[in-house]
Amino acid sequence: MAYTSKVMNTALRSVRCPLLVGRDELLILADRRLDDVLAGRGQFLLIAGEAGIGKTRLLAAVQRKAEARGLAAVDGAVAPQDRDVPAASILDLARTMTRLPAFAELGRELLDLCDTTTAAEHVQRRRLVMQIVERILVSLPGPTMLSFEDLQWADDLSLEIIAELARRSRDRQLLLTADYRTEDVPPGTSLRDWRTRLITQRIAEEVRLAPLTHAETALVTTLLLDTGLPAPRDVVDAVFERTDGIPLHVEELLGALSADERADGKAIREATVPDTIEDAVVARIAHRSREAQAAARAGAVIGRCFVPEVLAGIMDVPVESLEAPLQELVDNFILDPPGLRQLYDFRHQLLRDALYRTVPASDRRRLHARVGEFGGHLEGASEIHASVHYERAGLRRQAFDAAVVGARDAARVSAHREAFELYRRAVDNMPDDLEAGGRAEIMDSYAMEALSIEEIEIAERAAEEAVVAYRAAGQPALAIAAMASTFTAWRRQGYPLAERLAAMRDLSTELDGLPEDRDVIAARAGLETYRAIALIDARALPEARALLATASAAGDQIGDPEWRMVADWKGGVADVVSGDVEAGLARVSEMALAAERAGQEGTGVSAFRDAATLAAYALDYGTAAKWIKEGLRYADSIEQSHCAHVMSATSAMVSWATADWADATRKARHAVVDKGCHRAAAMARWALGYVSLGRGDLDAATVELTEALRFGTTSEEIELIMPPLWGLAEVALLAGHPDQALAMCRDAYERAEVVGERTLLTAFVVTGVRAAQQAGRPGEAVTWLDACTERLSSIPDVARAALEHGRGLVALAAGSTGVARLALEAAIDGWDGHGRVWEATWARLDLATCHTRSNRFAEAVALAVEARTVASRLDSRPLADRADALQRTARGHDFVDEPWRPLTAREFAVARLITEGLTNAEIASELSIASKTASSHVEHILAKLGASRRAEIAAWASTVEHAAGRQ
Repeated sequence: MAYTSKVMNTALRSVRCPLLVGRDELLILADRRLDDVLAGRGQFLLIAGEAGIGKTRLLAAVQRKAEARGLAAVDGAVAPQDRDVPAASILDLARTMTRLPAFAELGRELLDLCDTTTAAEHVQRRRLVMQIVERILVSLPGPTMLSFEDLQWADDLSLEIIAELARRSRDRQLLLTADYRTEDVPPGTSLRDWRTRLITQRIAEEVRLAPLTHAETALVTTLLLDTGLPAPRDVVDAVFERTDGIPLHVEELLGALSADERADGKAIREATVPDTIEDAVVARIAHRSREAQAAARAGAVIGRCFVPEVLAGIMDVPVESLEAPLQELVDNFILDPPGLRQLYDFRHQLLRDALYRTVPASDRRRLHARVGEFGGHLEGASEIHASVHYERAGLRRQAFDAAVVGARDAARVSAHREAFELYRRAVDNMPDDLEAGGRAEIMDSYAMEALSIEEIEIAERAAEEAVVAYRAAGQPALAIAAMASTFTAWRRQGYPLAERLAAMRDLSTELDGLPEDRDVIAARAGLETYRAIALIDARALPEARALLATASAAGDQIGDPEWRMVADWKGGVADVVSGDVEAGLARVSEMALAAERAGQEGTGVSAFRDAATLAAYALDYGTAAKWIKEGLRYADSIEQSHCAHVMSATSAMVSWATADWADATRKARHAVVDKGCHRAAAMARWALGYVSLGRGDLDAATVELTEALRFGTTSEEIELIMPPLWGLAEVALLAGHPDQALAMCRDAYERAEVVGERTLLTAFVVTGVRAAQQAGRPGEAVTWLDACTERLSSIPDVARAALEHGRGLVALAAGSTGVARLALEAAIDGWDGHGRVWEATWARLDLATCHTRSNRFAEAVALAVEARTVASRLDSRPLADRADALQRTARGHDFVDEPWRPLTAREFAVARLITEGLTNAEIASELSIASKTASSHVEHILAKLGASRRAEIAAWASTVEHAAGRQ
């Protein structure tokens, strides 16, 4: 690249600004956080910004402040090649600690702990995280600052440890700081989700560095020119325009000019200044000695910090010959001087990247091969780093061997994203002469890691290749066992249930024909479990239970206790769908916790997922929320994104049911667009459709629910068909097409009857009654309710609210307002107990209609106002329109507004019992309602009165008791 300049051969001066410009407010914030830390309130300061913005320099300034105030400080950093190394940030921190007397013992303990753990045959990732955090917290020498640089390259295990350290140090004298590049954190990455959780939970505080202003750029330019005069205005304008106020870019662009040019405004204007930082770096390195250039380029190929001895080996020169070139690079701010650990590193990754691209391809391959050979002598080097260099050198066999070792180590600590990338490198470099059994094992492992992080298509292809290779190797039992990944992928993608079951039956027949050995028994345990899961999906529960027993016995036979645990967990699922909700949920959640304790991570996280989805299935949204929280925590900790994806979709449904529609929409949209399986995306569309229909956007609801129904119908699974079908029936009802809505309800009933499903039919009860009544066929409404009552009477805990609601509507249509009132009040209590706000609000509107027909206009208005409040909060046009119409009707008559408003009569009854000192459980017993319903009433009363304590309810109720009487 040519640069026209009159004096480019003149020695260049410093290109590092001596002052930290434009960050005063952030330094003041750092002082406040240090005050907090010294007061025993731990803090986590996260610094974000684009490359070159000055994050590292700001962290260094904060560290100087911390050390001046008596804090011991230590940092860990990572490079791009570390992203596949489990716990890389923590390992680097530990290596730095070993050089500091106050931290040396802790550093050695952390390194030993990681080495011992990764060498173990079976690793419990969560236990490792907690052990590392506990070691750090109990070993801090006093007030401490721990820094983690470049989190955009950090692995997920490092992020989990840092997050847990932040959570558990809120009452410690510990300041955590970290930085990351904003441009390297796109939506859907683990770092983005990680920082969102920490900030939302107020565990971390994030500051974003902005580019320098024009005035700040002028100050930096003046300091770099160092003429004793302000920088010329036209020079500042040019620098600001070309650098956008990025500090590193300002330094590098001015560094590309000679000392004379920088002091001469006319020369600056006439010089051809590089337009990009890469050009500037290339221009600046061109003025260094030939030896310094060679050392810089070899260091760039290494890709991380290095010692002179390793660099000399890679370059094949005596180590003494590098002393002057390295000092030259340090003096000219290309390398940082060797610090505590006596390691050289580039001043910034952008400099390394720019220089790397200047290395000719042939030299690059040669140097990468040498790095792979000598890299083992680098501090912190591993097979993972070696595999990168061997691959870039074109040494496929060495790259394959190193990647496989790294992948197995990563998988052992459930670092699934890292293991996936390493297995992908192994597959890309797999030798042509690798025997079939070895190839099969690699592809099988690759498929399982791909499933863990929702790379479904890759998992399917890898599993298929594994099966073919196992059969070619004469290992049919292992081929059948490898089909587990295929069956998992098929279920997630919605493959037809009949096809899945047929394939499993064929394999079971094949397995029965093989000689009995350990591989056959293990394959049988897996295959029968997957068949049982498919049969539960088909609601063939007796056959499913029999297969689970077979799988459990096979596991016992080979000494693998996990299969018995899986059988117990899936048996609990069968209990729930058979109608024994309470016992089944208890069994599933117990197995989730037991599996977590035992370190059976795949079983544990999947059981947490099932506990959450089953609770939502049974309309127990409080329990669902509990297990979603636990499950997401665990899924994040073991990098298992499928279960997290499904639980996120379920969480959107919980938010919809409990009337946080904005949250439901946000979560559901994320679940639809996040990379993952079609199953979770389809489930997320239920919430999107329900919110849309609730707001009166029937076209949008139809689009979402139709797509979800298409997926469900293809899968042939009743649990994926009924929810979108109910939503579409509600859409038809709101659109004024009751015949269409009733047809959908009948379709749902028939589908449920065929497979013995009951719970999912619950939502259709009220919709079917309304549809028949709106169609002018009250007799059909009665017939529909009778059929549903007969089918659902055996699951009263789930269906009672819906059946009472249906009875109230039928009685109201028949003119039996007394019966209707009692039924609708029971329905309201039931829906409130479930936390299902949509139906609960409609039940209040129906009760208001009943009161209007009974000339109880005050009570009708109160209920309509309450419903209108909910409608306004939800932005629900259908609810608002109905509430407004009822208010107009009721207010058109004379009525007396009872003194206990804004409470309903039932709520005032609860308030009176509070004045008598009764607990929620005692109130529930007194009023013959569920304890959860009583608690829900108390929450509603507190919200309506703007109160925060039960004592305030009692005081209020006492003031209106005389006026209200004992009604």
